[in-house]
Amino acid sequence: MILLKHPKSVCLTYCEHLVLSLEFSIRFYIASIKAIIHAFLPFMFITSTSDTIIIIDKKLKVNKCKQI
Repeated sequence: MILLKHPKSVCLTYCEHLVLSLEFSIRFYIASIKAIIHAFLPFMFITSTSDTIIIIDKKLKVNKCKQI
């Protein structure tokens, strides 16, 4: 089934993939808001983009396939 092909290719069930993808989406959304604020107020959220990248990278490395 095409719906399950990608999750299986990255060693996840459909539900695991759904939860992980939604988590990434929320993290990227929050990081985006912080980046916009940082653009206008450079003293705020100085490391938030880098911090988000590090968190996402760690989550991907926990996955056996290391890719989503």
